[in-house]
Amino acid sequence: DTPSTRPLDAVKTFDFGDSVMVRCGALKITVEKGSGLIRNISGGGCPDVPFLYIELVDKKIFEANRPKELGYSLCALSLDRAFEEALRLYESGHLGHSSD
Repeated sequence: DTPSTRPLDAVKTFDFGDSVMVRCGALKITVEKGSGLIRNISGGGCPDVPFLYIELVDKKIFEANRPKELGYSLCALSLDRAFEEALRLYESGHLGHSSD
């Protein structure tokens, strides 16, 4: 664990009732419970954040490309970590989804 990757370990989850926001560093992804629809991404200051927004918002989290496949900035890596946690929550049923 190097000092340069420690911010990627700081993942926090916020429950807003009908959606969940997962934050890693300055990047946030908000996913609708049940459907898994990505409702918003925000944060960071990297020039690829608007591109990541266009590529991810209004797609199902289980169908969308991972942010680290779309960009190479620290913002893309932070967003990918938040995306990974949101996907894990969805797949485990914590976002109202059930694989039954």
